[in-house]
Amino acid sequence: MIKTFYWNDIQSFLNTGKMDPFFERGTGISIGCFDGLHLGHRVLLGELTKQCKKENLLAGVFTFKRPLPAIKHSEDYQGDITSLNQRIKLFEELGIDFVIIVDFDETFSSILGTDFLNILLNACNMELIAEGIDFRCGFKGATDTQAIKYWADKNDVKYVFVDPVYHTTADGTEERVSSSYIRGMIQKGFFTSVTELLSRPYELDLEQIRSDMINGKESNSQILPPDGVYHTLSENDEPVRLEIKDGKILNISLCSFVRFE
Repeated sequence: MIKTFYWNDIQSFLNTGKMDPFFERGTGISIGCFDGLHLGHRVLLGELTKQCKKENLLAGVFTFKRPLPAIKHSEDYQGDITSLNQRIKLFEELGIDFVIIVDFDETFSSILGTDFLNILLNACNMELIAEGIDFRCGFKGATDTQAIKYWADKNDVKYVFVDPVYHTTADGTEERVSSSYIRGMIQKGFFTSVTELLSRPYELDLEQIRSDMINGKESNSQILPPDGVYHTLSENDEPVRLEIKDGKILNISLCSFVRFE
């Protein structure tokens, strides 16, 4: 079963000087939002788990409570592809052993990239880092892959960087698979393409949406397709009629989630 840590846990390990015994074996870590767990994410995490098995390391993901665009571009952000609970479940299905969750804020964003990597090294016994070729981290994204390689070589940390994954559209053009691209497909109701890009049907976490409504949030945390009536399936494969009007779900059923086939 996947083990969950929070940023406060990691800081506590640093402050006490005591590493959690869980990390003693050594870890490989990938850092990112991972919204949707799309084809590109799956290639990256597949490489992470493969290298971790080879090196006898635990495979872990460092991720954010909400995708960063939800925080940095909240004024025009349309919603997440996956809720946090959905992401954790998908991480487990993909063979990830642990996840570290941080609530991105001003304090966290001010950490220098090498300081952040040192935290993962010292608190999580990180021996391998796996990222996309254009990954950046730290204050203002100043620490790029070249800087990470330099840091890793100095600290005897192995690294692997994977290339982007591209999707061939109906008109034959090549589009880079990304969370923002998939959000656009969901907004257009192109579920066949979304299923292909996610390697699974799109699902709405109704438990999270109900929680948002109870807490008085004006917008859904997950992105919705266009207004209309949809015939979806519940977690028990039972048909659920879902109506969306003015960007709101009118009939929130009692099932945990619905998926668009």
